[in-house]
Amino acid sequence: MTPEVRPWTQLRLDPGAPIAVATKNRDKLRELIALWGEAKPPLIAAGDSYPEVAEPFDSYEENALVKARTLSSLLEAPALADDSGIEVEWMGWKPGVHSSRTPSAQATWQERNDFILQRLACAPESARRARFVCVCVLAVPGYAPVMARGESEGIIAAQARGNAGFGYDPIFVYPSYGVTFAEAGEDAKHAVSHRGRALRALRMKVAALVGK
Repeated sequence: MTPEVRPWTQLRLDPGAPIAVATKNRDKLRELIALWGEAKPPLIAAGDSYPEVAEPFDSYEENALVKARTLSSLLEAPALADDSGIEVEWMGWKPGVHSSRTPSAQATWQERNDFILQRLACAPESARRARFVCVCVLAVPGYAPVMARGESEGIIAAQARGNAGFGYDPIFVYPSYGVTFAEAGEDAKHAVSHRGRALRALRMKVAALVGK
């Protein structure tokens, strides 16, 4: 018999009970905790509780959900996960959900950035459009997931620039800033980034569920 799944709007979260984050990526964990700020419940690292989880799906939503639900089931407690990627017009709006495995799962981030720059070597300026996408999911046993999506539109730089950030930040130019995410300060990046937008939207939903 399939267990009853209640609407997430019926959730009641203990403000003092931390939410574990389903990731082994230290840069992502640090960014998620910084973006969550002082909101309740606080976010914490899952540590060794979080196993390696495959991301076999073609949507950010499904990949984020399988990660959050895996950890939530193991802990029998709330868990948060995200899935994100970069989509490049010249590449048919890919690599998308495969961003962390492009051109291969073993590639370094420098190699991944170089791969995209090489693919766009002959692309006209008008075809260098790109967007970052992020979906954040809160999973709680017995309830439907809480989800939020964020996107950030930009262009691919001619070459990698900047030493801050991580992932594809050195090649993603945010037009109104005129610099890459790796050149922008952390606060400036967070204000407009895909992950910042997604997590703020999720945080607003979660705020309505705390302490009731």
